Amino acid sequence: MRVDTTALNPALCSIIEDYAQILPVDANFFIPFDRSRTIRGAMPIPFPSFEKFWLRPLFLTFPHMAIHEAVLEELVGGQPKAFAQHKIKQGQLILLLDSEFDDDKELYRSSIEKVIAAETAYEPELDNKDDRGEVKSLAYIATKPLNYFCSHDSRALRLLCSPLKEIIGLSDVGSIQIYELLYYLRRMQMVHPEDGVKGLKMLYKYMYYATSTERQHNPEWGQFIEQMDRLYHSVIHSSTGKPVPFDPSI
Repeated sequence: MRVDTTALNPALCSIIEDYAQILPVDANFFIPFDRSRTIRGAMPIPFPSFEKFWLRPLFLTFPHMAIHEAVLEELVGGQPKAFAQHKIKQGQLILLLDSEFDDDKELYRSSIEKVIAAETAYEPELDNKDDRGEVKSLAYIATKPLNYFCSHDSRALRLLCSPLKEIIGLSDVGSIQIYELLYYLRRMQMVHPEDGVKGLKMLYKYMYYATSTERQHNPEWGQFIEQMDRLYHSVIHSSTGKPVPFDPSI
């Protein structure tokens, strides 16, 4: 997947300015990154490392992360689902339920779900599993309304690209990708200054700098931080009220 360090993402800017907004996430935010099927010799990220370097910093940084009930259903057993359920019980993860809508809102949610589903493999009448979590999440977000959806799924991200998102009623919904949050966690020093930073670097390399094609198109970690700093330094500075040092070597 391509890393874009050429243009500001308004959604990321908004989260930087107000980190306490509700942040709905896709299932792939809880499932350890695994490129073993597409990259020869690659091994899945072990869940303990995934939890330490990704999940814990995320929940430390964002107090109102959320997951739709259909996405929770996609976490079939194991550590990811247990982790998410534990966070819900602790009140640290908001569970988004379609049943909370009144009749008028539900009519709208159902109608926009059909419009969004038409661009995916999900069929509401069959309630099949393909793209179900993404479609229902986006329909909920559009109905509530909320401002963002965080995902690494190329199909979900495609739905939030212009002009398609205007056509399917998602014009006010922004997308935030994993690499943008890796940068934010690093720049806001939400991980241990030694092994935590190394962990973020490891995740970035695994996700965006593991193949020859990715190394041609995406910056390596140091360049990535430097280029993102050039884009977001002033936004972070104004939101924190203090200078954020440039340090592309970390």
